[in-house]
Amino acid sequence: MKILLLVLFSFSSLSYGHGAKQGDFAGTWRLVEFAVDDQYQDVPNPTPIKMYMNGEFVIIFYLENKMHFNMGKYILEGNEVTETILSSSTASLIGEEITFKPNFMGDKNSFNLKIDQGDNISFERWEKTHCDVIECAEIRTRNN
Repeated sequence: MKILLLVLFSFSSLSYGHGAKQGDFAGTWRLVEFAVDDQYQDVPNPTPIKMYMNGEFVIIFYLENKMHFNMGKYILEGNEVTETILSSSTASLIGEEITFKPNFMGDKNSFNLKIDQGDNISFERWEKTHCDVIECAEIRTRNN
C-alpha cells in the first residue's frame, strides 16, 4: 500500500502544475503551443526560442521571414514574473513590462502562462529544448 501511494504521489507531482521558484527559468525554452482568446494558432516556423539566465532574458522569433528579438531583465516575486524589455528589434517595445504567473510542471521542464493584454488574452506553453532528448512531463491544453 505504501508503494502504491508513493507511486501515485510521484506521478501527481509530475502531472500537475506548480508555481515558479528562483532558478526554475534558467535555460533555453521553445514555444510549443499558443492561443489568442482561446483560438489556438500554429506555432511559427522556425520556432521562437527564449533564454533565461541570471535575471536576464532574450527571445528570438521570426515575423514575415525576418528575425526579431527582445532582450531585458526579469524578476520573480512570489508567483509572478515581470519581464522588462530593455532592447528590441521593435523600438516601440523598449520599456514595456509583461507580467504573468507561470504554471510549471513538477519536473520544471514545461510551463504555461496567460497574459491579459487588455484587448485579448494570450496563452503560451514553453518547453525546455532538451525535451527532444529526454522525456519531459507536459501540460497539454488540447490534442495536437
